[in-house]
Amino acid sequence: MAYIPIVAKKLKITFAPIVLVLGLAIHFFGVPVKWPDPLWDQQWVKVITEIIVVISLMGAGLKIGIRYSLQHWQNTLRLIHTTMPLYIIGIFLLGKYILNLDGASSLLLAAVCAPTDPVLASDLQLRKDETKGKKNTGMRYVLTAEAGLNDGFAFPFVYLAILWSRQPDFMKIDFVHWFGFFFLYKIVIGIIVGSIIGFCYSYSIHKIKSEYKHKPLSGFVGIVLAMTVFAITEVLLGYGFLSAFFCGLFAQYHYHKEEREDQEKEEILLFTDEFEKLLIVIWIVLFGGFVLSGILNYIQWPGIVVAGIIVLVLRPLCGRIALLGTDFSKKKKWAVSFFGVKGVGSFFYLSYGIYEGNFSKANELYALVTVAVLISIIVHGLTGPRVVQYFKQENPG
Repeated sequence: MAYIPIVAKKLKITFAPIVLVLGLAIHFFGVPVKWPDPLWDQQWVKVITEIIVVISLMGAGLKIGIRYSLQHWQNTLRLIHTTMPLYIIGIFLLGKYILNLDGASSLLLAAVCAPTDPVLASDLQLRKDETKGKKNTGMRYVLTAEAGLNDGFAFPFVYLAILWSRQPDFMKIDFVHWFGFFFLYKIVIGIIVGSIIGFCYSYSIHKIKSEYKHKPLSGFVGIVLAMTVFAITEVLLGYGFLSAFFCGLFAQYHYHKEEREDQEKEEILLFTDEFEKLLIVIWIVLFGGFVLSGILNYIQWPGIVVAGIIVLVLRPLCGRIALLGTDFSKKKKWAVSFFGVKGVGSFFYLSYGIYEGNFSKANELYALVTVAVLISIIVHGLTGPRVVQYFKQENPG
């Protein structure tokens, strides 16, 4: 991870495609890793991906902080309240009527593929040196904020798919309970707990009366905060992903308020970012071997085409509709809409749904998501940095 980003930056691509090739090579040459046959244990996948996503969401929150007003958040919220429902409906219809999946499996596929992955989209998000000074309100900011929010808002539909898989008929689901508990309660608890713990931590640092008050915060604290707030929220039956993100937003509340332009970069963000990248590399290497393990035997050409449509056609269209009322240029609207990156989060939701539900086509769903993520890594990885650089040159501010 010290060398690959340098090469990737020189090539103007993200590091993900390079690491993917490394994973493919490791499997091809028979390195004795315990590769899946063709799937790993669901619980193992769920835990590993969960850890990576939690840390990534904490990092996304730290990058944004509390500098952005409600007006700045409006563009991001458009991608949540408009793009995501349209995207879920579109994927559901593709799964049910093109791939002939049952209703519950189609909904799970939709909920799994709808969120923008906070992990593999990290190269397109706010950078460390953009957490101070002049706010970035463009493409990087919108993608960072969207990735932070949409994981939590996709989870209710994962649960709806799970409930559907356990029932003989869709109308047998208790929708009042689903909406009240899985949608409202879990989201609200996630936001409240994360915000309170992040604010309390920030306030405690603010009250320290010493010459160290304005020094960078301890790097390891970011990891500890992420895991702690996630655990507490899960115990309270809320969405830990949302909680980690909101904790990151408020963790440096007082520190940001007293910030000066000449202050050093926050160690807490640097450490969290580096630790996240280490985990990403491990995951992508394993994913490269997973692609060659035999999982693609469970997908036919229609599935490959649908996976491509989900990533390259449906998301840009749904995103573009949501951004109609913004002041972004046409090019930037299409760019933000296009980069609905798929990755680690999709595999967490999929493994969680299959582990908790009763889905008869688990292998087919894994194959579909694998192809969608593979397309995203290649296409978004090869184009993302160039697009970001284009808009930076077009509008340096």
